[in-house]
Amino acid sequence: MTRQRRLILDLMRQSPRHMTADEIFAKAREEMPSIARGTVYRNLKLMEQAKEIARLEMPGGPDRFDKTSNPHGHLYCDGCGELQDIPVVGLVREIEDAIGTEVRSYQLTIHYLCPECRRKQAQ
Repeated sequence: MTRQRRLILDLMRQSPRHMTADEIFAKAREEMPSIARGTVYRNLKLMEQAKEIARLEMPGGPDRFDKTSNPHGHLYCDGCGELQDIPVVGLVREIEDAIGTEVRSYQLTIHYLCPECRRKQAQ
């Protein structure tokens, strides 16, 4: 593992957010000013292919990257764009029971309004 790849992975693990490639690049530049944008993008792609991280396609915005490659769902606030993890083990088991076979992979994003956006909308 290169120093650049280690840095990218460490930055992702330290962040409570699902960052975009540009956000990861900006943080990486703070730690390693010589790192190139192409290096970050190339490493993100390699890490995704190796299933070390997951790329999340976002509606109307740049993709984000998830430090957790284990299967799980996401809550996406349509108001502020906040994205957070949500466990869906029971739901996957119900789907497997319904279809009679194993679910091998999935991407689940539930759209909602977070409490803060609901509060703002009510005002």
